[in-house]
Amino acid sequence: MSSGTANCCVNDRCYLRVSPDQLRPMMLTPSVARDLAYPPDGSYPELPRSLDLDKAWHLIHFLLTGEAWGGDGPLGQVVLGGKELPDTDAGCGPFRTLDPQEVREISEALASPDAQSLWLRFDPASAEAAQIYPQGWVGDDIEREYGCQNYEALRLFFAASAADGDALLMYIR
Repeated sequence: MSSGTANCCVNDRCYLRVSPDQLRPMMLTPSVARDLAYPPDGSYPELPRSLDLDKAWHLIHFLLTGEAWGGDGPLGQVVLGGKELPDTDAGCGPFRTLDPQEVREISEALASPDAQSLWLRFDPASAEAAQIYPQGWVGDDIEREYGCQNYEALRLFFAASAADGDALLMYIR
């Protein structure tokens, strides 16, 4: 377990915008990723440079791809994609990265569907059968609002990252 992971394994999918110049050192020295995600001073990256999907990440992935863990194309990369940084531990698995070109492609793919259209794909029985984390999604108004707000935040985050030519560091803590 990495040091500085006080919130370890709360199973939130987190994203951190990094410049291409910040991405290169991570490939050579993976501890750079840990220090960016979990600064030694104990602070955490803040908006607009970071995004935490909280517990909505797995449901968003499922609604985008129709699969619990797989998925093709850019939409399959949104939540569970990226290149693994070897020999890293973000708290609940390795850090992963998306380069600026991948961020642009994903951002374009996220242009449609909007949150309400995405939510129309929700089926409680399918989510339960696929064991979507956290289990027990029922699709009530509170869950719809929660899922839609997190998805719209994700779309905006990718759009801003793509517009600025940023790469992304992704991790589950």
